[in-house]
Amino acid sequence: MNWGAIIVAAGRGTRFGGPKQFVEIGGLPMIGWSMRTFDSMPEIGELVVVTEDEWIEPMRELASQLAPSRAPHIVAGGASRQASVRNGLRAVSDRCGGILVHDGARPLVRAQDARKGMREVRAGRAAVLAAPVVDTIKVVDPATMLVRKTLDRGELWAAQTPQFAMRRELERAHIEAQRAGMEATDDVALLEAIGIEVIAVPASSENFKVTHPQDVTRAETLLRERLDHAPGEEEVLLVEVFADDALVEAIERELGSRGATIDAVDRDLPRGAIVRAYVASNALRGFGSRFEAFADGTATFTTRFSHYAGRGEGMRADLPVQGRSM
Repeated sequence: MNWGAIIVAAGRGTRFGGPKQFVEIGGLPMIGWSMRTFDSMPEIGELVVVTEDEWIEPMRELASQLAPSRAPHIVAGGASRQASVRNGLRAVSDRCGGILVHDGARPLVRAQDARKGMREVRAGRAAVLAAPVVDTIKVVDPATMLVRKTLDRGELWAAQTPQFAMRRELERAHIEAQRAGMEATDDVALLEAIGIEVIAVPASSENFKVTHPQDVTRAETLLRERLDHAPGEEEVLLVEVFADDALVEAIERELGSRGATIDAVDRDLPRGAIVRAYVASNALRGFGSRFEAFADGTATFTTRFSHYAGRGEGMRADLPVQGRSM
């Protein structure tokens, strides 16, 4: 399934003291980090950035530099976050069956976390990156500041982004909310309202929202650590393709042309076969579009982070690994 990524960056940064989108963090405008992450993910076929009218041209220039393989669309936001997401949805083509919506003020989102959310999505089911609440939460009367009750924090999770859904279901959720005059602070609340099941996917502790100026220093420190880590290595993904047996050879040829190592071909399924391969993340760019063309809607594929390998060392699964999450 091809995915469309919508980055919402239409706020004016009131609490921050000014617009955040172009504040430099670690040598890039803040929103640039999310652009680079999504541009590196072969599952994402299209990228849309929603921003203020006056920032459309600077945002277009930035996106063309940092996400050139996605031919990003830059569109104007609406009067609310919800309206901005609606505008972003209209800019995603019908080629994308899945949608993820991300807050541009969360620059440290990791591709492997996004993939965890993607894997949960199917018809009738959406997903959201989230983190367990660590503080004890009180329900307080805003007029008197009297504590009314204490909530069980064991059941409480803080919603983050990206948030993931099937395209048609997210569109329907926004249409129904508009008809009902419902306003929500995130998209999964709209999906819940139309009966879509939502799965909370634990996110990295780094996926925080830059809200105050002091958050910039924290983000820069984490990004510096990330960039300093294994500069001579590249991300290797485990790709699993589920297809009709007749497509196996074509799939192997396509993956082979990208330098993949075929790990296994399992033909002992009630229907079809599974092809498993290890591929460098950069080599998979454009794979989603190619796959849709020759699979003609009859096959699916998933990816997940496998390990880091030294550049040029090959994609063998027996290489020393870091952070294997299979």
